[in-house]
Amino acid sequence: MTVTDRLPLGGEEETELDPFLERAARWATELEYRDVPRPVRWAARAQLVSTVGAAVWTCSHPLGERIATASESHADGDATFLGGRDLSPEGAAAGNAALSMALDFDDTVLGGHTGHSSVFVPLAYAESTGASGERLLVAHVAANEVAARLAAAAAIGPFRGQQTAYIHAVAAAVGRAVIEGGDTETLSDALGTALLQPPWPLESPFLGSDAKVWSASEPLKSGIAAVDSARAGLSGRPDLTEADEGFLDSFADLPLPEFLEGFGERWHTRAVTVKGVPGCAYVTAPIEAALEARGRFDRGRTTIERVDVYGSLFATEVDDRASPYLDGPNSPASALSFTIPFNVAVALIDGEHTPRQLAGRVGDADVWRLADRVFVHHDASFTMAALESEVPVGAMLRRVGVPVVGYAAKTVGVGATLRHLPTLLRFARKRPLPTDLSEADKRMGARVEVTTADGRTIETTVDHPSGFAGKPLEEIRAVARNKCRSGLEAAGVGPSDATQRVDELFAVDSAPSVSLGAFAPEESS
Repeated sequence: MTVTDRLPLGGEEETELDPFLERAARWATELEYRDVPRPVRWAARAQLVSTVGAAVWTCSHPLGERIATASESHADGDATFLGGRDLSPEGAAAGNAALSMALDFDDTVLGGHTGHSSVFVPLAYAESTGASGERLLVAHVAANEVAARLAAAAAIGPFRGQQTAYIHAVAAAVGRAVIEGGDTETLSDALGTALLQPPWPLESPFLGSDAKVWSASEPLKSGIAAVDSARAGLSGRPDLTEADEGFLDSFADLPLPEFLEGFGERWHTRAVTVKGVPGCAYVTAPIEAALEARGRFDRGRTTIERVDVYGSLFATEVDDRASPYLDGPNSPASALSFTIPFNVAVALIDGEHTPRQLAGRVGDADVWRLADRVFVHHDASFTMAALESEVPVGAMLRRVGVPVVGYAAKTVGVGATLRHLPTLLRFARKRPLPTDLSEADKRMGARVEVTTADGRTIETTVDHPSGFAGKPLEEIRAVARNKCRSGLEAAGVGPSDATQRVDELFAVDSAPSVSLGAFAPEESS
């Protein structure tokens, strides 16, 4: 069978394509393990281990206990919830997605933060139904590829990153249907139902409260329920993506429908990014640069006078967005994960940056005093490097052409657009759609300059953070491994036992059945 789906090449007769959701459903339900290239399987395993690791880490944070309490209504099921007792598959998937979302310690592919749903829905339903590890990986990749294409097609719009919550309704429907052996028509109707009411997240609760933890969980439940709806014979609208006043018209300022193609040729999963530290990906490089600077401090006490952080527009934007929601020791984790001064300050003081810092150090006055002396600046060279990268939005911006200038004026303001017009004009000429993402990179760099009280300056630069797309797969896998292993150790698992459990998770697609039981709290004592 052929699992490719592409636009006609030059000289070929152009044929009208079926609606995206129909094509996506057909491809996903026909996908087999052997169809997934080996590097894509490697990337998927790294994403799975990373996502589980993010959830495990949250269990050691105060938010973890609150999520567990809120999830108790789904108790007495047969799927592992990493925060406590077994739940129904829906409850386990939603609870685990909340855990992996909570501290922004997640992963991405080209198109978005798919792992919360593309990992945890197949895991829950595989454990509940007894599906094999191979089937799990197929469902995981299929969910990634469908959801990421939709987000990429709507990337030039009001939402990016974790706020593209609609992808979880799509990934959940695909992940469940593939695990349970759903047919094309049923999945097509399910997808057409899952997108009936796509989430439209509001900024203030997203950054100013704990409500963000449910950003993937709520749409995930809609996707799961949509499968039940379709199986009951209720139809969906498979053409709603491209239709007039449909999804792209509503969620994209500049729709890029060409990203809806390429199934079996362009693998978005391959462009995986695994974060080595918690927090927004745009804050990662400042944290890594701060940790490197900390390693250069003199032995004994070093007094810091001020810290200057230079980063891309992506970094300065998220820091500006988070600032109004910071309230010292009462700051929500959602705002902390987007702010640069706190994260750089705590990394410089502690010499590490893990979820421990997002819990035990939030109330430390010394951290906040140093954060007040951390100043964030834009450096156009980092912005240019980020935009020239395929991930997070470079691949999409290259398809926009001249309208990218108007889009920039709308999103960052006329003044900023005029200041950076030479950079933007480099994207005024459309470039080809990427077909091979094995070399896609995500260069979100930063420079940190630490000035000490005795007048010395320690300068460090991170151009390409560890674990980000474009790094060798071996490194990305190592970052995922360390995240998951250290999370288990933080929960009380011994080092050798933690290593063994992570190794087994990396080999999940060779297992005859699937369970996350070894990662749940009762197994950690």
